[in-house]
Amino acid sequence: MDWLAVSGAVLAVTVASFVRGLTGFGFAIVAMPLLALVYPPVVAVPVATLLQIPSGLPTVLRDWCDTNFRAATIAWIGGMPALIPGVFLLGAVPADIMRLIVGGAVVFSTVALAFAPKLERDPKSYELVGAGALSGLMQGAVAMAGPPIILLILSSSWNAARCRATLSFIFLLLGTASLVFGTIHGIVNRESVVIATITVPGLLLGQAIGTHLFVRIDDKRYRSVSTFCVAAAGFMVVVRGLMSLF
Repeated sequence: MDWLAVSGAVLAVTVASFVRGLTGFGFAIVAMPLLALVYPPVVAVPVATLLQIPSGLPTVLRDWCDTNFRAATIAWIGGMPALIPGVFLLGAVPADIMRLIVGGAVVFSTVALAFAPKLERDPKSYELVGAGALSGLMQGAVAMAGPPIILLILSSSWNAARCRATLSFIFLLLGTASLVFGTIHGIVNRESVVIATITVPGLLLGQAIGTHLFVRIDDKRYRSVSTFCVAAAGFMVVVRGLMSLF
């Protein structure tokens, strides 16, 4: 066991779970590029996938009453079929190329969100299915389901509590399904389970701090902080991919 790499993984998980506790999402899109600095993608992806469930479950239970279950279920139904080709892409496409594609999409989407007007309405069913499908594809391929469905939900007329709760539930559903598919395809192995287990204390600490700070921000700042977190994660993904290529 490389304890220097494990220490880096604990730090990465702590930072990612802080973002998750604060925004209700973002664990994987922050954890993945940080974990990939110390572990190859074939290890980082299953570790992030394994930790998505314990990182999301406390928020889901705490915010149960604020969750829009109809929207979450529609997005999950859209994402489920896309998990399978996503898992296939994980093995077929070079990881650094996939990072560049995903990171570029995240950055572009965040810029679009920052300058686009809000929907001022609930997301429509077809929008949820489309965003869910893209999220499922990204979940299977790089364990980062977030950007498509995050950008749709944040542009809606919902308040911060409903956005946070609904996103948490969607990612718990997609993360659980991805874990099942990953286990069936042999992506989740003993090494990833051991690393994920060791990082759990950091996960709990970051989650607690982020959740504590969430109650101190209003809806406007919630969206600003959330958008910044997505953009920063996308930028890190792009930089990590470029560093590996050159």
